[in-house]
Amino acid sequence: MNAKSFLAPAVLVAALMAASPAGAIWPFGSSEPTEADARKVFENLIQKKFDPDAKIVDFKVDRFWRLDVEGAGHEGVEYYYTVKVAFPKGAHLECKPDAAGKVAEGCSDSTYFSTTIQNKMIKEKQYIEPGKEIEFKDETRFDKTDSGKWKGQDGNLY
Repeated sequence: MNAKSFLAPAVLVAALMAASPAGAIWPFGSSEPTEADARKVFENLIQKKFDPDAKIVDFKVDRFWRLDVEGAGHEGVEYYYTVKVAFPKGAHLECKPDAAGKVAEGCSDSTYFSTTIQNKMIKEKQYIEPGKEIEFKDETRFDKTDSGKWKGQDGNLY
């Protein structure tokens, strides 16, 4: 095999891999977190923060990119997504506002729902009425560990 006949396919494969999110076309497993991993992180966080019976109805990745986490010396990957979640049993029923709209201590009256770990995150419990479906516009980040695995914001390795 001469160099020219090897070089063209190699360049094509490298270009396709670089352009695909999370190395999706790599035949030997992904070296980066996948869309399925991002969905699992979201699912873990939604079930922990709101209700274990919450069900993802629709999960759509809006944006993906690789990061060089400056100052930390490691790689990262971010997924931004829109998710519809059904809450068959609701969540935090003890936080239901009273007739005057007041919520119990330890509860938030905010209707901004998010699992994104950031300064804007609502730390108190939030009431969700049974049967409600909520759309989340969230993001998650994976940080590459020294072992080569990726740590999700749910604390798990992927």
